[in-house]
Amino acid sequence: MYQNFGSESEGRERDPSWSGYYKDNGTHYLLYGKPEDIAPTPNFGNISSNPFINALEAQESFPTRIVNGKRIPCTEAPFQGSLHYEGYFVCGCVIINKIWILTAHHCFFGPPEKYTVRVGSDQQRRGGQLRHVKKIVALAAYNDYTMRHDLAMMKLKSPVYFGKCVRPVKLPSTKTTKFPKKFVVSGWGITSANAQNVQRYLRRVQIDYIKRSKCQKMYKKAGLKIYKDMICASRTNKDSCSGDSGGPLTSRGVLYGIVSWGIGCANKNYPGVYVNCKRYVPWIKKVIHKY
Repeated sequence: MYQNFGSESEGRERDPSWSGYYKDNGTHYLLYGKPEDIAPTPNFGNISSNPFINALEAQESFPTRIVNGKRIPCTEAPFQGSLHYEGYFVCGCVIINKIWILTAHHCFFGPPEKYTVRVGSDQQRRGGQLRHVKKIVALAAYNDYTMRHDLAMMKLKSPVYFGKCVRPVKLPSTKTTKFPKKFVVSGWGITSANAQNVQRYLRRVQIDYIKRSKCQKMYKKAGLKIYKDMICASRTNKDSCSGDSGGPLTSRGVLYGIVSWGIGCANKNYPGVYVNCKRYVPWIKKVIHKY
């Protein structure tokens, strides 16, 4: 959620605790104040052109987190993938079929050939199956100020092989009128809003559905609107976060949402906001058939 790498936004300095260089030591990314011969993480830009969203997310400028979740094996989220740009882990993603994956539009900021997808592993950097991306089809209606229509489909150069850790997600019925009361969200995200070490192993957390009317009231004071094509979900001290973006919000293996945005992480005043996938099933199917 909230892809916001090293960004600065109007009127607010970046949290100094985030400036520096990250080094992968095999279990965590460690933060160093000086380069120490470590290449800096590239700046992928702001998640949103809305300065309010960015200002509140500035402290989360390095990828990924599930807050207060638990580590899970790949068999518990076999549709989960990790998305990498020039070898850097940037987002989560979801297996739709053998050659298509779904992610958040804001995870798409460069040409297809610079992206790779790893599936079938509980580690975002090792194991499983690694595939190169051939084509990206993103929702043209995406708006980086309102964060509406935050979806992109990525076509792989070669198909993935299904197995116990690699399975397509089930798409929701467009006739669904009621959402489940509880969801699970998974990813490799940081485990608190100011954490400096990124998780290597896949984690999952259970959160509760929040009615749009209630969510709308909560975000109104921030001047932000919750549209019908969004879903809100949270639970006290539990959430998804930076770097979980593009990952799945599911119930019983059915994909209801894609991690999109929010203010802070596990912030009691602001639930996590997800793309309402039910509204985009026709588009997803159209992309698969057309391309």
